[in-house]
Amino acid sequence: MLSLPSLADPHVHLREPGSENKEDFYSGTCAALAGGYTVVLDMPNTPRPTISAAALEEKRNLAASKIVCDTGFHFGALPINTNQYAAIAPKVAGLKAYLGETHGPLVFGGLAEMMAVFRAWPPAPAYAEKPILIHAEGPIVAAVIGLAALYDRKIHICHLSKKSELEIIKLAKARGLKVTCEVAPHHLFLTQTDAGAGGLGPYGKMSPALQTGEDVDALWQGLAQGAIDMVATDHAPHTRAEKESDKPPFGVPGLETAFGLLYRAAHQEKAGLTVARLIEAMAHAPRRIFGLPPNQGEIEIEPDEEFSFSDANLFTKCGWTPFAGMKGRGRIRRVRLRNQIVFEDGKILAAPGSGRVLL
Repeated sequence: MLSLPSLADPHVHLREPGSENKEDFYSGTCAALAGGYTVVLDMPNTPRPTISAAALEEKRNLAASKIVCDTGFHFGALPINTNQYAAIAPKVAGLKAYLGETHGPLVFGGLAEMMAVFRAWPPAPAYAEKPILIHAEGPIVAAVIGLAALYDRKIHICHLSKKSELEIIKLAKARGLKVTCEVAPHHLFLTQTDAGAGGLGPYGKMSPALQTGEDVDALWQGLAQGAIDMVATDHAPHTRAEKESDKPPFGVPGLETAFGLLYRAAHQEKAGLTVARLIEAMAHAPRRIFGLPPNQGEIEIEPDEEFSFSDANLFTKCGWTPFAGMKGRGRIRRVRLRNQIVFEDGKILAAPGSGRVLL
């Protein structure tokens, strides 16, 4: 077996409170342990969104009795809640802004609104300069990079999907701007062809949408070369009934499949990706960029074992994966957190509430 640092995912949707039928703090953190993650950061766009100090406290209290891995939270940005940022910043990993081409109750996009959010978020050196996380696509990426420069704020572009967006981020980094970014496994392993009627159909519906092969190739190169800072699953489970409805929602689960998919790619040195670079992107960079505690976990894998993903025996409540039938490598045999074995050979050994609420 091979021991590696445990993973960190800065972008998950654990669905509680309000959508516990598709995930909750216990099932979602069980899925995280099964995937090799000992820390995750939960997004604010639950049915009762995390847009107030009271909503944040509710989430923290709910999580405390259920989580089996360490869990932190992002706060939801709206032009009407900017007066709360200074007070809640110490308790969250970042501020999440949903801009432009996306969906849900937290979306906004007017220039004056964006300026208000950037202006109100505490600047450096406050709270180790926590980032503003951005769901932005197309020209909005350029706009938020411009605002980051004007207001001297640290921003993190979520789930990068297009070659053109990566190119502008590279330019911003070359100018010394405080910009980081992530890529999700589904934007690396799937294309718009997979989302068609002959492929995944509604199970391939996500936001941002799946892109072209040219975009995918650029993302692989960006990850291998370090222009993309990290991998984040954007774990977003929905039930089969929802996905097969007349209005299937956006999102796919990803916590239990990400490492196996990417470790196999690193073993094959896809686009020059190495195992060392992969561990930097999945374990070290998320902790460093989001100011998380030092890693206190490790995973033990079978480095030469290949296997096929399936919908069976998943811990996520939704019970399916868009990667069913695809091959992974490096089966996770054991996960340790604070010197305790919390996952072993397909079984969760950690007790509910044994994870820590971060920040």
